[in-house]
Amino acid sequence: MSTTSVAEARALFGDAMLAPEDVARVFGTTAERLGDRSLLAHVPYDLPTLRAAHARGHLLVFRTPNDGAAPLTVMRFVERFPGAIQAKLLKGVGYLLKDEWTLDQEPFAAHDRCRLAWRLVHRESIAETRNLSYALQDAALARYAESAGLADARRRSGVAMVYDTLLFARAHGVKLLEHAWDWSDTPTADGGFVTAGELSADGLRVLGYSRAVRFGTLGICAEY
Repeated sequence: MSTTSVAEARALFGDAMLAPEDVARVFGTTAERLGDRSLLAHVPYDLPTLRAAHARGHLLVFRTPNDGAAPLTVMRFVERFPGAIQAKLLKGVGYLLKDEWTLDQEPFAAHDRCRLAWRLVHRESIAETRNLSYALQDAALARYAESAGLADARRRSGVAMVYDTLLFARAHGVKLLEHAWDWSDTPTADGGFVTAGELSADGLRVLGYSRAVRFGTLGICAEY
C-alpha cells in the first residue's frame, strides 16, 4: 500500500486534519502512547488520493482506541470533558424511541472504541442521503459511492462520530455537525441507530433514532 508522510498530509490538509500530535495534545499525553509507530509517521493513502479528498472538502482523521491512559469510549469522553455531550442526555430524555432514553445505559457508550486507523471523512453529510429513512439512506449512500468512485464509503460508528466531532473542536476549534446530524451504523438497545449532531455551547447531542425517522438535516457523513 502506498503511503504519505504525516508532514506532507499536514501541509495539504492543515486544520482539516486530525494528526496523532493533535490528539495527544488534547489528552495531555504523547503520540507514542496512542498507537503503532508506523501509523504515527505515515498515512496509509497515496498523495493523489489525499489530494482528491482534499479537493472534495473531506477531512483526514487519525483515530485511536485509547487516550494514553484508558480505553477511549463515549463515557470516557464524558469523564475527560464534562459538558462535551449535552448533560440532559445522561439523565434521561423522552425522545422518539421511548419515554426515557439515557446515553449511559446504551452498551455502545461504555464499551465501543475506535479502531487504530486513519480515515478520510466527509465534513458534511452527503446531500443525497438527507431527509430519508435509514434504509433509503443506505441505498442513497451506495449510489453516491458508486458514482464518486468511493467503493468502501460507509457510515461512521457512533463512537467515531463523537471522536471526530469533539476532537476537531478541541484541537482546531472546528465545529463539525453544528447545524446537522449524522446517522451511524451503531444500533441502540431498542432497535434504532445512534445519531449525533447540533454541536453547541451545551455540548454535542447524541441520541437514538428509529429507522423511520427522516428530516432535512439528518444524513450520512461517510468515511472511507
